[in-house]
Amino acid sequence: MSIYKTIDPSTNAKGLFFTFKNFTSTNNDSGSGVFAIKARSGSFRNYVSSSDEITTITSGSISTNYYSLPTWNFINTRYYKYYDQVNTNIPYRSFGNTAYTHHSRSLFLSSSIINVSRELYGDRIKPGSVILTDTSNGQTWDIRDDGDGNLYDYAHSASYAAHKSSSFSMSQGIDADGSGSVIGNVFYSDGLIVVNQKGSYKDVGFGTGYTLKHKATHPITEYEYSVVAKAGEFNYSSNISATKDRAGNVRVPATSTNDTDRSWVYRLFPPGDQPSGQGTGSFQTSYTPATLPADNITGSSWYPMVTQIGLYDINDNLIAVAKPAHPVKLSKTLSTTFVVRFDT
Repeated sequence: MSIYKTIDPSTNAKGLFFTFKNFTSTNNDSGSGVFAIKARSGSFRNYVSSSDEITTITSGSISTNYYSLPTWNFINTRYYKYYDQVNTNIPYRSFGNTAYTHHSRSLFLSSSIINVSRELYGDRIKPGSVILTDTSNGQTWDIRDDGDGNLYDYAHSASYAAHKSSSFSMSQGIDADGSGSVIGNVFYSDGLIVVNQKGSYKDVGFGTGYTLKHKATHPITEYEYSVVAKAGEFNYSSNISATKDRAGNVRVPATSTNDTDRSWVYRLFPPGDQPSGQGTGSFQTSYTPATLPADNITGSSWYPMVTQIGLYDINDNLIAVAKPAHPVKLSKTLSTTFVVRFDT
């Protein structure tokens, strides 16, 4: 038998925290959902798909063609074209980071897009975790994100820091060859990395090979409930071991004496009450539990101990079970509070 009590809702709490997992992918992992495609600007007038630049991604036996012109227009419309309208009456047109003071967006006429599947980024890519190592034109690039959705060349990190601190002024922190500025963006919640293919970075994603490292984010909700046993509450035990001879009530379904499937029933009952091993003996359909407690729990020093706490919803469905590290003895003079935590 269980003992029930309603929990005071004012003592409940709910919190959210995040866990992260590292992933490393290469240009050979298109089957896992990490792949690079090309985006090219151009006119849609009299568009002919067969004349477009195509990136073919093969996963198993399935090949998918990505056309560069529609891809560029999609990225532009979703992330770049209406970015400056975030503070207008149509903010729903802008996606991704919208912090103007920390974020810069410019989509060049030619870009590389690296897609990360939802299975590999979870709720979102963790800001500040992207490291894209790319080898093209005989040179290896170390491209990273700054935590605000901007991509930069790590070899020019000092120049980039000066560039960012000046509100992305093109007259500050930029080297003679143009390095040190924002070279692309990461859209963390969508798993997309956009690298503007300008100057030295024009073949990023399509050179000898690349390696992408990032962290996936997984949100976890933690629930906390305070379960209080006041002094004098729950001062009896429903455990069968607290009765004399450990007796209890066992219901036995009525069956025919010719039913050989009941031959196992004799194992349930103490000597003197069992049917024969072949299931042919007689037995009662129920046995009365003991009415007396065990001798060692009748003294004034005895008090029940809590070994398990169950949480039920309003429909009496068990939703969580908490077990203390060791049995906890309740007090006759003080309230005892158990803090139950679980996460989903």
